[in-house]
Amino acid sequence: MMMSRFRAFVLGPLAFVGVLTSHAALADSIITVDVPGSTSTTLNGINDTGVAVGSYDASFATHAFIRQPDGTISTFDVAGAVSTYGQGINNAGLVTGYYDIGGAYVGYLRATDGTITSFTVPLALSTQGFGINNLGQIVGTYSLSGSLDFHGFIRSADGSSFTTFDAPGAVWTYAQGINDSGVVSGFYFDGAAFHGYLRATDGSFTTYDVVASPFSAGTFGNGINDLGTTVGYVLDPVFDSSGPLFTATGFVRQSDGTYQLFPIPPSYLVYAMDINNSNQIVGQYVVDGVTHGFITQAVPEPGAYAMLATGVSLLSLASSVRRRLSCRS
Repeated sequence: MMMSRFRAFVLGPLAFVGVLTSHAALADSIITVDVPGSTSTTLNGINDTGVAVGSYDASFATHAFIRQPDGTISTFDVAGAVSTYGQGINNAGLVTGYYDIGGAYVGYLRATDGTITSFTVPLALSTQGFGINNLGQIVGTYSLSGSLDFHGFIRSADGSSFTTFDAPGAVWTYAQGINDSGVVSGFYFDGAAFHGYLRATDGSFTTYDVVASPFSAGTFGNGINDLGTTVGYVLDPVFDSSGPLFTATGFVRQSDGTYQLFPIPPSYLVYAMDINNSNQIVGQYVVDGVTHGFITQAVPEPGAYAMLATGVSLLSLASSVRRRLSCRS
């Protein structure tokens, strides 16, 4: 279905592209997370106690899981679902996400005892929950047709109402995270490119673009913490004889608009998905076509700005792409 194909485009395993240099703002250690028996693992949300939520692929389906700080993993599926996706978790351990019923997505709220409460935006064919704050408000994206119309929503803590919205000038709007002040983080498509945004509680929008190279092609904002720090990733094309390919580089954006980029070598695809109030970041990276979850720590670097990649880096990048494509041919 179209929503699934769109997610595959912005998060898909484009493992044959090159890497950009950047100014990292991470601790030395990166914890890689792979669910035992899985062929692909993603981490999408983390709360202030370090409990993370994500999804993994196994047995021709996608399943959700919760990871404790000691590494213990518990998995779950919504009964009757084709696939279940774990997206956000708050400090009370409430999880949000969505599940596939074979033709449409349905949002859910999972209690700590495993009870599932399903929800859909009124009149929507598909609803996806992506983030939850400590008040219990949930943000996500819905589609009225299930194809090329995507809009943001905020579900009230008691589930009685939905506030729907679109970024100004947007063709598609994705709402990815919400902090305890009610500020929403996400991204939108204006018909030409993807941009990040922040939506204030009064409904006003701040839009932004992260630049990783002179050719940066799209900014995807994801999680946000209570300090207003957001994470996400930026896509960059690499031009080769076969046409443009894409890298994804994670970023951390401060509330003052400054940002830092971070790679996870040797991966060429790094997606930062959420950040908690301790500046722990979760996401996923791809190596040799396999997606792995990660947890790391953002290290504040006051006054640091993202820098453009140098010409030497871009030449090295294109060379790496050519070598990989040659090996695959």
